[in-house]
Amino acid sequence: MKPVSLCLLMLAGAAFGQPAASTPPNTKKTTPKKPTTLPEVIVTGTRLPEGAPLSAQSVDLDAAKASGTDGASMLGNTPGAAILRNGPQTGIVQLHGLSGDRVKISVDGATITPACPNHMDPPLHYASRGSMDTLAVMAGITPVSLGGDSIAGTVVVRSPDPRFATAEEHSIASGEMGSHFRGSNDGYGFSLGSSAASTGFAASYQGSWERANDLRFPGGRVHASGFETMQHQVLAAMRLGSGVLVVDTSYVQTRDSGTPTLPMDMIEDDGVRVGLRYTVTHDFGTVEARAYVHTIDHLMNNYTLRRLAPGAMPMESPATSDDFGYSLGVSLPRGAHTLRLGTDFHRNEFDAYQRNMVTGAIQDTLHEATRTRFGAYAEWQADWSKKWTTLLGVRNDTVLSDAAAVSRFPGAAAADAAAYNNRDRSFTDVNFDITASTRFTPNDWSAYELAFARKNRAPSLIERYLWTPLGANAGMADGRTYLGNPDLESETSYQVAFTADYHGEKWQVKATPFYNIVNDYIQGVPIARMAAGLPVLQYQNVSRADLYGIDGSFRYAFTEDLGVRGQVSYVRGVNRSNDDNLYRIAPFRGSFAIDGRLLGWKNTVEVVFAAEQNKTSAYNGEPATSGYALLNYRLGRDFTSGLGFEVGVENITNERYADHLSGLNRVPGNDLAIGQRVPGAGRFVYVQLNYKF
Repeated sequence: MKPVSLCLLMLAGAAFGQPAASTPPNTKKTTPKKPTTLPEVIVTGTRLPEGAPLSAQSVDLDAAKASGTDGASMLGNTPGAAILRNGPQTGIVQLHGLSGDRVKISVDGATITPACPNHMDPPLHYASRGSMDTLAVMAGITPVSLGGDSIAGTVVVRSPDPRFATAEEHSIASGEMGSHFRGSNDGYGFSLGSSAASTGFAASYQGSWERANDLRFPGGRVHASGFETMQHQVLAAMRLGSGVLVVDTSYVQTRDSGTPTLPMDMIEDDGVRVGLRYTVTHDFGTVEARAYVHTIDHLMNNYTLRRLAPGAMPMESPATSDDFGYSLGVSLPRGAHTLRLGTDFHRNEFDAYQRNMVTGAIQDTLHEATRTRFGAYAEWQADWSKKWTTLLGVRNDTVLSDAAAVSRFPGAAAADAAAYNNRDRSFTDVNFDITASTRFTPNDWSAYELAFARKNRAPSLIERYLWTPLGANAGMADGRTYLGNPDLESETSYQVAFTADYHGEKWQVKATPFYNIVNDYIQGVPIARMAAGLPVLQYQNVSRADLYGIDGSFRYAFTEDLGVRGQVSYVRGVNRSNDDNLYRIAPFRGSFAIDGRLLGWKNTVEVVFAAEQNKTSAYNGEPATSGYALLNYRLGRDFTSGLGFEVGVENITNERYADHLSGLNRVPGNDLAIGQRVPGAGRFVYVQLNYKF
């Protein structure tokens, strides 16, 4: 461990001699539950991590699985969250207007770095929808115990905890199988899950396979938008004294996944993860230790799924990304106080290059690049009374980055290579985060939380080590050429948010306005170099960017069998150095649904809408988009035999629309023009069947 991280951990333990709260804020029951209450898309409760803010959301996974294509699609109706969509398997999470590496994503405790320099394989690509038990979203301010080296918020994905048989049961076993069809892309797939346990040992398996063709829209198909994926996950657990040891492994295979907004498509992608977790509760508190390894082998090219543009050469780009990490945390309850102490480590080893398939020439994209982070935190939570709770946390992250000299390049890039190779490429960023919040619960029907934070993010490997102008930009999908900048400084974010939650037995209204000032914001800035007739964009620190807006949600149950719910999100992003708009910011958007139950059948009528987005970025010529409203219908039932059935119709009016966060088409010979925004699906039907035994 780096000395600064170790010192922080020791000082925090000395400073908080009286550990803190036996009940985390998120476990306070704010919305009474009844067995007959209608299912909600967003709920709060014990599925949220310890210390989660009042604004945190836990996604209803059953409601979200039906029509999506990847793990990120599960967040589609979550306040404060949006998805940048470059292809069916490339959903990049945006929280409060910030995306990609600015979002902390934990998949069963692992930090996953995409192997593709264009983030064709973002972290939630490796999170199987079928194996998720918890999908928690904390947009904006996040406790220091749940996020570091990030300024947008945190997404936590967890697989089901092992269930052991009781002494009376001796042993237990269960299983589940399912299949689905999605008419938007002729997609179909199958899933299988099983588990068995004794009183001291538990094991489970979950697997799925899915294949889809090109996406249909009113007017044709989006070429190079099909995919094939296969996922397997095995978990084994055993009791060790008063603790539980869990070993989990996963394998995610993707083939021929199109990304029409990027210069290449994902032809092969294999991700393997092995993780260990040990949790034990002692008289003094609870200790949890994790360790993991995640490896990705990735291959993309521009000729298998799409026609070559005139004059273009067939190219391929192999890449590897290997992640290693651990975390150690302890929760120490003492009466009305809880102290959480922890340390974590993450290292990424990255390598990527391009090959001309005609000449055989090779050019390094990033060569033996590494990014190593050492983190430590201390967090004090106090329940001063039934009405007042406070949370205070401090965190240090020390990030070391480096890259080897490049040796494979064309003659035209020789000057860039010489400048890059002859300079120092080793950097250390030392960052400190602080969060503070207070929650006031004056009565049984309301709660309020005010939170402040100082957050930091060190530059990514792409931002720092892209040594010559290339079309690699971490999924920006703007068709521009980018250049790295080794001299980048860390981004520093100052945030404030206020959440008001009003609720009763049948209703709830929640709203969170927020403001985020980011100093040294990193974005591409035009420089005096040209590529394809446009200025090259070099990653630079701009003095300040501001993001502000509001998230809101509501629900009301008229009866046990009829209710309404909805959510809205708005964010505005401005570069204060030149008053330009930030790039690829979601417009005002939301959804409204009526849920009903008749003769055991669940019915949902839903409207999903987005306003026009004309607050676009001038620096890269971002086009505006029109608003839209989509009408959806779903019908489903869970039978006592264990059979589950759901059918739905999406975009009933067959409206042609384009989400502002979808990219611009780059596939020639398409039913779309080059540079036209990729549209969403037209009217389609989906069906899914599940059987539990």
